[in-house]
Amino acid sequence: MQAILQYASSAEAFVHLATVCYVLGLLTRKELVLRVFLLLGTTFYILYYFHITDTPLWDAIVASLLIGTANLIVIFRIFRERSTWGMSEEMLGLYRSFPNFNPGQFRRMMARAEIIRDCPETTLLEEGVAPGKLYLTITDGFVVSRGTQHAGIGPGTFLGEVSFLLGGPATAHVAARRGNSYVVWDTARLARLMDKSPAMANAITVLLSKDVARKLAGSFPVRARSVLPSSLT
Repeated sequence: MQAILQYASSAEAFVHLATVCYVLGLLTRKELVLRVFLLLGTTFYILYYFHITDTPLWDAIVASLLIGTANLIVIFRIFRERSTWGMSEEMLGLYRSFPNFNPGQFRRMMARAEIIRDCPETTLLEEGVAPGKLYLTITDGFVVSRGTQHAGIGPGTFLGEVSFLLGGPATAHVAARRGNSYVVWDTARLARLMDKSPAMANAITVLLSKDVARKLAGSFPVRARSVLPSSLT
């Protein structure tokens, strides 16, 4: 028992623990677990450098502290990428409209957005005109018009997504009533973001494609009924 206690307090124990942590970290495929094991290994190496000689090996300690600090920064970034910690209630509400985004992707998306609150009565999309903007409704009170047909749009709806995905003009006229709120993105900025990050490009494309599919699914029964013979409707 005394030998075990003596070993546990020795410098050799610290270097052995550091080696075990490094090996376990390199054996895992999970980045966060890898980073935690490397941080533990660095900590044990610092303790080893303190105790291996009568005078601490300060050069090695400082180098290890720098490595550990860099690792801590990356761990924080990974945690932030995967956590909604620090988001306001408004941001958490908007995040529900991005079901395929992780928190980090959502933050990058919103960093390029502008939130318009209590807007005056304004036109967001003009049928036949390329918008150059992508919108997300926050409140009720938006009206979409196509010819003589009009419909209300509720919160959590993307506008201008077809033009953004396929190019070309807007397929309908959309107006916001006074007092409404919405999120707006410049499509050129989003395109640059997608060019820089394949992961973001995939997430945005999937999100908007699902939104288009949801709208088509909701409108299809009405269109199908209109083309059936009256004897079958």
